[in-house]
Amino acid sequence: MPAPDIAEVEVLITALLDEQGPMIGKELAAALPEIPVLALWQACYQSRVLHVSHFASYYLRFDVTRDDQVRLSPSILRDFLSFSLFGLPGQRDQMIERQGTLSNMHREISREKIGLAQQVMKSLFLDLPRETRSSMCAFIAGDLAYFLAHNEPREHLVSGEMVKGSDIDIVIILSDDLPDTVQRKIDTDMIALKNYYLRHPQYRHEIDFITKRKSTMEKQLHYTDIHDKIASKIAYESMFLGGSLTLYMEVRDAMISTGVDRLIEQDFEHALKDRKHAMQKLLLASSDDIDEETRSLFYFSQERVEFT
Repeated sequence: MPAPDIAEVEVLITALLDEQGPMIGKELAAALPEIPVLALWQACYQSRVLHVSHFASYYLRFDVTRDDQVRLSPSILRDFLSFSLFGLPGQRDQMIERQGTLSNMHREISREKIGLAQQVMKSLFLDLPRETRSSMCAFIAGDLAYFLAHNEPREHLVSGEMVKGSDIDIVIILSDDLPDTVQRKIDTDMIALKNYYLRHPQYRHEIDFITKRKSTMEKQLHYTDIHDKIASKIAYESMFLGGSLTLYMEVRDAMISTGVDRLIEQDFEHALKDRKHAMQKLLLASSDDIDEETRSLFYFSQERVEFT
């Protein structure tokens, strides 16, 4: 099939927006299913007529299946589909109103999932003595920390169960003086809670978690290999969830004292430059002659947080 003419695609998009008002990329793709999504993206960003408004917050991600490449999340594809609103001249007020509605939707979904994470931690804490609770902390990361969560159904990779959108990523830090038996109990209880919230028809949420010692977290702040970098990045973007606030702040303070926060910010700047170069390359690429490497700039090979 020959590649669609970008100018013709722009005409289709313009007619659609004129009829229905401002739309996000996902809505354009649904209304024009015969147009490849990359061609839609090219038409939108090459256009001198369309107005675009972005409402995502960008954060660092390591694409571990592509030589640990640093990227920005959301990917170019997901940013286009979910967090980019397109409109015509004269639709400014409609775009402002629609963007507010969409931003609030993602914020409310994120708040709902954060509330569920808090519910999980309360269930965990109920069966732990106060001394243990004061020697551990939990934080949340990923989409939820940036209020970018969604509830679109997707298949859970391991079980095949259908789950509601963004997963809930929880990191639990334990003081080094807690016995190993306590860590094993926490892992066991969290696995039970994970299975409950995955399979219960009222929830269908995927909860990813890891428990680690404070000393392990501090070693990972050396930012040496890819596992350290991912762990440090997760802690950098984290949101306190429960347990000892003092312990959590000690981890945050360690990020400053080691300078890992500056290294993460430098990687973010590098990823931002790469993002701009990738978009320029994709805009100039011929839709009927794009190799896999060029196409890979458009999306992540693995849209998941890697816990280590």
